[in-house]
Order: sequence, then C-alpha cells, then structure tokens
Amino acid sequence: MLTSLCLDAGVDAAAAQSVARGPLPLPPLPTPSVSLSLPPAKPPSVTPPPLKPPTVKPPTAPPTAPPTGRPTPPKETPPANGTPPQVGPTRPDSGSPIVSPGSAAAIIDADPGADLYPQPPTDPAVTPQARQVAALTDVQHRIQYLHNILARTRADLTRVQREPDPVLQLLTALTTGAAPTSDPDSATALAAADSVNVVDTATGRAAALSAAISSGQGELTHRQQEETRLRQEINRRARLTTAAARPSRKPAAYRGGPLSPPLSGRLTSRFGTRFDPYYHRWQLHAGVDLAAPTGAPILAAAGGRVTRAGWYGGYGNYTCIDHGRADGQRLSTCYGHQSRLLVSPGQQVRTGQLIGRVGSTGASTGPHLHFEVRLGGRPVDPLPWI
Repeated sequence: MLTSLCLDAGVDAAAAQSVARGPLPLPPLPTPSVSLSLPPAKPPSVTPPPLKPPTVKPPTAPPTAPPTGRPTPPKETPPANGTPPQVGPTRPDSGSPIVSPGSAAAIIDADPGADLYPQPPTDPAVTPQARQVAALTDVQHRIQYLHNILARTRADLTRVQREPDPVLQLLTALTTGAAPTSDPDSATALAAADSVNVVDTATGRAAALSAAISSGQGELTHRQQEETRLRQEINRRARLTTAAARPSRKPAAYRGGPLSPPLSGRLTSRFGTRFDPYYHRWQLHAGVDLAAPTGAPILAAAGGRVTRAGWYGGYGNYTCIDHGRADGQRLSTCYGHQSRLLVSPGQQVRTGQLIGRVGSTGASTGPHLHFEVRLGGRPVDPLPWI
C-alpha cells in the first residue's frame, strides 16, 4: 500500500530553532508595476472573455405536503466524466460553484493569491501548534501570490521587449558610431531624445519590470526557505503523533498511530504550491493526488464522523471526516473528485470503511483521488500521517 509515499526522516536543528521563534512577518509586496512615473500597466496579453453574471434560477416551489424521511437528492448530479460546468447557478448541495478555466485568469489577475478551490472553515489558532500551521498556510498563499505576479510580470516584460523603441535605436546607433552627430536628422533626433522621459519608453518600462522581477524573485526564495522550515517542524510533530496509538473509549475516534491509506495508488502530485494542471495558474495544492482507475474503492483513513459529503466546487464530489483531535488540533481527512459518494453527513464511519469511488469530477484532468489531511481546517502534508 502506497510504497511510493515516503519522506526523508530527520529535521534540521537550525530550522527547528528558527521555527520556534515564530514565522517571519509577511510585508506586503509592492505591485510589480513601473514605479518611475510609468503609465498604468497594460493588462496581460491574453485577455479572458468578459464574465457574465450567473443567473440563478429560483428553486422549485415545495409541495403542499411536507416531505418525510431523507430528502431526495437533486436530479442534476455532477458529471462523472470530469467535464466541469461553467460558472453559474450554485449547486443545491454545496453552495460553491466550480470556477471555469476561462474565469480563472480574470480571478487570478484581480487577486494573485485567490483560491480557485473552495476551502472549508478553519478553527482559531489558539495553540502554538495551530499558530504554526496557520503560519504555513499564510506563507504558502504568499508563495502562490508571488508565483502568479512573477508569471504575469515576465509576460509583460516579453511583450514590452518586442515593442519598437526609437530612443533605444538612436542610442544604439550613437553608441556604435553608426549615426554621425553632424547629420542634421541625427542632431534633431538627439535633441528630441533629450526632451523625452526615457522611463516612458519601452527601454524604461523593460528596466522597471526587470527590477520588479528581481525583487519578487528574491522574496520568493526567502518565502520558500521559510516554508521548508515550517513544514519540517510540522512534519516532525506529525511523525511523533503517529508513532503510537493511545487508548480511547470511542472506537470510531482517532486514537493516534498512522492513518490508514485511503487506497492503493501511485503518488502523482505532492502537497504544496504548484502550477495547477487544470487552471494553468499557480495554486496551493492542499493534498496529494493518488492515481487509480475510475470506480476504485476509497476507504476512510480513520474512524470518525462525516462532516461533508457532496459537490464542492473544483473538488467535485468531496467528503470530509472529522476524527477528533490530534496534536492539540481538530484532525480531519478529505477526499476529492469522487465518481460516487457512499456516505452522508453525520454518519459515523470506521477505519477502512468504504466511503466512495475514485472519479474525475470537478477541476480534474483524469481519474484519481485527491486526499487531504487538515489540522484545525488547515491543510498539512498528508504523507507523514500515512
């Protein structure tokens, strides 16, 4: 089971001491626009089509007699073939519509740190462990922000570098001696160049964009190092938590020890910020992806109570199970992109119980299980827990 799910053991002592002092502050990154009296930055070269406001149809009037028993599931079910619906009416079982690929570009342009996937509610970070996990989430979203900003700024720089720049051409000619200064035309052009603000030329804009890229790349490297330190400490604590089981009066609750693998599958994508293969924008990948054929059984990683089972935006058919507390925080596991849901909210499940089937629903490019471990509602790397 999951022979490829392994991590290098050990923690760098210096990294742990750095974590103990708390995460570094997150100063705001100046918008990578031209700061030297440049005109407003132009939008990216590829402009997404304008978004049409969703038209939500009012629900059908209920029958005169109140229904009895379990509510009948809606007739409209998420597609099993992984083809997502466009942004539109909210699905009645989720409250979270899926973001279409065409809309993702506009959303990220407006907010490079935005989540294209819905995120469950989080608990207040009142313990040192919880504050550490919250700091990791903040740093990862900052990394996502920087990646998206840098990608957009590099695209702007490429476009600006292709623009003709008469001042650059003149300066190049004068530097190489190709244009004699005695030429009346050259002298006129030189006088014109002296009266032009070079910053407002393609050369000036390229220089400003290059400086912004250099600054953003420097912060990105710093944040990635900070993320590594936080993850090492959080993973170390996870391995201590899973080292031994503890007695419990509730047989369905988590009693320590490693979580049970949800299925036997090949690890295809790890936890952390990545270039999303569906939206083609940088996003925080809140779990790990395990490749498996459509219909493969998904098993509960631990006993607990089902808190969510339904359609949840880009996660498609999504199940979350509350397992109690671990390391002083609420421990839950979540399972995305299922083809079938076999449990319902409020249901108690046992470790290894069948809860669903592998699929490719939501923002998915093929059949697989998206598996998450969350502490206090915030995602952490699942691998040290399995």
